[in-house]
Amino acid sequence: MLDNPAPHSHDDHGAAAPLPCLAAAEVAPELAALAPRGGVLAMLTGIDGAFYRPLGAVMSFPDGADPVGRLSSGCIEGDLAIHAAETRASGQPRRLRYGRGSPFVDIRLPCGSGIDVTLVRVPGGDGIAPVLDDIAGRRATVLALPGLPPLAIRPDPKMAVFGTGPEADCFARLAEAAGYPVARPDRANAADIDAETAVVLFFHDHEREPEILNTALRSPAFWIGAQGSRTAQAARLDLLRAGGWDEAALSRLRGPIGLIKGTRDPKVLAVSVLADIVAASVAPRPATG
Repeated sequence: MLDNPAPHSHDDHGAAAPLPCLAAAEVAPELAALAPRGGVLAMLTGIDGAFYRPLGAVMSFPDGADPVGRLSSGCIEGDLAIHAAETRASGQPRRLRYGRGSPFVDIRLPCGSGIDVTLVRVPGGDGIAPVLDDIAGRRATVLALPGLPPLAIRPDPKMAVFGTGPEADCFARLAEAAGYPVARPDRANAADIDAETAVVLFFHDHEREPEILNTALRSPAFWIGAQGSRTAQAARLDLLRAGGWDEAALSRLRGPIGLIKGTRDPKVLAVSVLADIVAASVAPRPATG
C-alpha cells in the first residue's frame, strides 16, 4: 500500500501519456452516488498484464450508502471496502496492489495479472458537480481529483434513427437495450446532432433521404450511414454531389451499412449496423477545429 500516490501522468520516457478515456455511462453512476454526501472513489490506475476492466475504471463507496460499481468480478471488492473505510477515516489517498506483485497473497486474480487501485476521499457538494453537469450536457470533460490521475470522459454515443418499418424499429430497440441513447426524430435538426451522434437512415423510399443527409453532413456526427444497396448508394452520392457536396464530405456517408453485407434480415442488420457504429465510436478520430 502506498499513501499519497503520484498520478501516472507520464510514460517511461518522461513524455506526457494519453489520458485514460471512458464513456460517460462507465463512470456517471459511480460519480453521481458521491455527489450528495461524498465518500471514497476507487480508480483502476495501473494494469500489469491483461485485465478485463479498462484503465480509469471506477467504483464508489458513498457515505451512508451501498457501494456502486465494480473493479473486478468479485475478487477484490470486499477488501476494497475495508480500505475505503480507512481512507474515509484518514482522508489520505492510498494505492493498493492486487494480483501479481501484491502483498495480499490471499487475494488472487484469476487472470494472473497485477492491478493498482487508488482510493481517494471525495467531499460531497460541488466538488464533482461540474463534471456531472458536463456529463448531463453531453460535453467531453476531465475528472481531476487530488491523488488520482486525470480521467477523460466522453459522451456516450447517441443514435439518431430515421425511417420507418422493421429495420428502424429493430435497430432502435437493440440500441436501447444495449444502453445507448436513441432519438427517433421526424426531421433532422443539426442542433441535436453532436460529435458523439451516429445518424442512421432506414428508408426504402430514398427520396426521403436528401434533407436528412444534408443536415447530417453539416453536423459533426461521427458516423453517418443509410440503408440500401451499392446502386442506391451510388445514386445517393450523385444526388448529393449535384447539390454541391465535395468528395471529402461525401466520404463520411457510409453505404451499404453494417459489418455484414447483403443481409435482408432486420435483426441481423440491426446487430451489424450497431457493431459498426460502436467500433467507430471507440476508434481514434482525426483532430478537428
